[in-house]
This record gives sequence, structure tokens and C-alpha cells, in this order.
Amino acid sequence: MPTPINCFGSGAKSVVLDHVFAARIPLRQPRIPAMTTMVQTSTETSTCSSCGSFGSFESEVKEEQPCLEDKARMPPVSSLLLIHYFLILCTVNLVITIPTANEYAERLGAGRLFAGLMIGCLPILSIAGNLCNQKLFACLPFKTIWVICSLGTVLGSVLYALAGLMRFKWTLLISRGLMGFFSAFSLPGIYVSHTVGVERRSEVLFYFSAVLQLGCAAGPALAAMLEASMKFIKINNLVLDSDTIPGWFMAAAYLFFTVKIILCLKDLPPNVLTREVTSGGRTLESPKTKNRMKMSTMAAACAMFWQLFVSSAVITGVEVYTINVARHHMGWSIESSAWFVAILMLISGVFNLSLGKVIQCMAFNDITGLLMGTFVACLSCVFLFNFDLDSQSWKVSLLSFGLISVLVTNGLTRALALSICSKLVPAEAVNSIMTWATVAMSLGRGGGSIICAVLNPDSFAPVLLGLFAVTLMFSWATRKYMKPDMKAS
Repeated sequence: MPTPINCFGSGAKSVVLDHVFAARIPLRQPRIPAMTTMVQTSTETSTCSSCGSFGSFESEVKEEQPCLEDKARMPPVSSLLLIHYFLILCTVNLVITIPTANEYAERLGAGRLFAGLMIGCLPILSIAGNLCNQKLFACLPFKTIWVICSLGTVLGSVLYALAGLMRFKWTLLISRGLMGFFSAFSLPGIYVSHTVGVERRSEVLFYFSAVLQLGCAAGPALAAMLEASMKFIKINNLVLDSDTIPGWFMAAAYLFFTVKIILCLKDLPPNVLTREVTSGGRTLESPKTKNRMKMSTMAAACAMFWQLFVSSAVITGVEVYTINVARHHMGWSIESSAWFVAILMLISGVFNLSLGKVIQCMAFNDITGLLMGTFVACLSCVFLFNFDLDSQSWKVSLLSFGLISVLVTNGLTRALALSICSKLVPAEAVNSIMTWATVAMSLGRGGGSIICAVLNPDSFAPVLLGLFAVTLMFSWATRKYMKPDMKAS
């Protein structure tokens, strides 16, 4: 009996013969059935051999599922609320002294420029503190660093309150410098970058920016209330008066916050702050040398740093400028000018809070929103020019509308710039880029408070318009490089 040619191996041959005998088909006519059977056998064989690959595919799907969930992860609610509470607190610490800064400086024999330096040295000295914290990540837990910074701020606040007793004007700069060094303003951004997924980060950073605006509203309001309380209880001595009460108040607030950190904040794992990529027990090349930033990414990062610098400078400068205009050009009291600034900041902060939900629902593109917000800020400067109107109510109305528009758009662009920064680099480089983003914001706060302390109604609007125009051109030129990194988390 002739043996069929075996093209597929011995296993295929036995299967073919079994099918032939079962069907009782003569071996003279085996071609079509045999080929069909062989094809089926080959298919079955390949299917069986690929069972392992299906298993591995299922395991890959299971491995990918946590990654999808990881993109929408969120920290505990208590930790998230504590972070936003701290943002309000540190902003209040920056601006609560603005309404009384001139009087406190003059009382100790200094001038208006010294008052601007007193306000600006806090954010400028915070740069050194943030860079120092970056080095401490290698040896101390995240929560411990934050507790140390809070206690350092308490020391600076007490020293600020005692400057009137010492009658030494440089005590004001030393105390504000201590507050700046221990401000820990970079820690919330680093915490959010490690605990919030990329899909929810823009929304959370919108709230981040909004509470900063609310802090700018709470600071002058608290200053006005403390001023009124000092007048009501008629206490006025070298240790406790309208100029020193902000220092005592912030010392108590930071002590209370330190207790909350210890009890409520969920600490970051140590390996997150000192991340090393390992494979098979062998340490690979460090991220610092392995993941060098491309020139295009660096250009986009520099554009975002400039955006954060301008946004922070304008927001702080608006507060300083508005109080000076209200007091020296409109004849308002400290309490009235402080309440006016507080209302402006409150309105803009509420707008920014609502924008966070709107952006989330619309799935708004970060880059498009950044460019549109900067363009609207340029248009808002039109209302800030000095039109020499006779009616003071018209002056106040135009000034209020222009300032609210500028504050809302700057809150929008600041949140989007922070979101883009956190996505430009892989996860192991987030600490560095968010620290430098905080440095840019700190420089903006310090520069804005110093420059706007000497601006008048004729020069304020042109300076703002020039800053916004340069920012828009810089962002437009680097927009195509602002793509998220594939390893961003």
C-alpha cells in the first residue's frame, strides 16, 4: 500500500490516516480530503502551540490594567485637602504683611523700597530652601522635611513680631528671609506629581492655582480683621499692635498646621524620592545620566518656567500695586484697601475653582488653553490704562474689571503651565523639574512685589502688556515641543 507523503511531520501523518480510514475513502482519491485535513491539523497544531502565547497575552493585559488605573490615581482625601490648606497658608504668609508693610518699615526708620524688599525677600529666599529640600530627599522622609520647614516658619514669624521690640529694621528682612527659606513651597507640587495620575493632574493643579488665589484673598482680609481687632481691644505696645499681630497669628497657624501634618499626611515611600532603576539585582545607569533632556524639551520647559515667573509676578504685583493705588491715589484707609484687594482675589479664585471642573468636563487641551489664556490676558490690559476719568466710580470699575480678568487668566495659565511641566519628563525627573518650576514662581513673586511697589497708574498697564506679549510669543514658538513624555506618571 502506498504511503502518503508526509509534509507536516509524523503527527500530521497519523491524523490523516485516521481520518481516511474513518471515512472509508479509497486511498486512490485522498487529495482534497487529505489536504483539508492536513490544513485543519496544521491549524490545530498551531493553535495548541500558541496556547502559551495566549496565556502571556492575558498576563500582559492584566499588567496593563493597573497602568490604566494608575493614570487616574488620587492620594487620600485627607492628604489632598491638607496640601491645599498649606497652599492657602503659605500664600497668606506672603501677603498678610502687605497692607501694613509700609507703616512697619517707616516705624523702624526705613522707606517704601525697603518695604518692597521685605515682601519680596520671602519668595526669593525660598529658592535656596527649595534647592536644599531637594538634597534632603536623599536622607530624610518627605513628612519629616515638611515638619522641619513648618517649625522654621514659626521661628521666622515670631522674629517678625519681635522686630518692633528690637527696633532694628534689618530684623524684618532676616525674619522674612527665614520664612522664605523654610516656606517649602515646592513640596505640594512634588507630592501631587507623585500621587496624582496624568489624567487627573490638570484638574488638581487647577485647584492648586485657585487656592493660591484664595490665599491672596484671605491674606488682606485677615490683615484687615486683625487691624480692626487691635483697634477694638485698644492694645498698642511694642510687642502686640497692628504691625506685629500678623507675625503672632502666622506663628500660631503654622504650629496648628504642623500637628495636622503629623496626624493626617500620608508620607511618600522613600524609594519614590530616591528612585533607582534596578534589573535583576543590578543597578542600571542613573536617570541623571541616562535620561538627558532633549533640547526641544528643554526649550518647552524654559517657556513654562517663564510663564510661571510672569504669572506669579503679576498676581503678587497686582496685590501690591492695588493697595498702593487705593491708599495713595484714592485716599482709602489700610482696612478699606485690604478689603478691596481681598474681594478681587476672592472673585478670581472662585472663577479658577469653577474652571477646574469645566476643563475636566471638556477634556481641554493644556497647550491650547495656555495660549488662549495668555492672549486674553493681553486684551485685559486695555482696561488698566490710565484714562484720566473724572468719576472715581468709573476708575474703580475699570480697574476692578481689568484686574479680575488679569487674575483669572493668570490663574488659568499658571495651572496649565504646572501641568505641562509635570508631564514633560519621565517620573524619575519630576522632583527636579517641579523644584525648578517652584523656583521660577518664587522669583516671580519676589520680582513682582518689588517692581510693582514703585509702579504708578501710567506705567502699570504697559509693563503688564509687554510681559504678556513676550510670554505669548515664547509659548507659541515652543508649542510643538510641549508633548507629554511617554514615561510620565
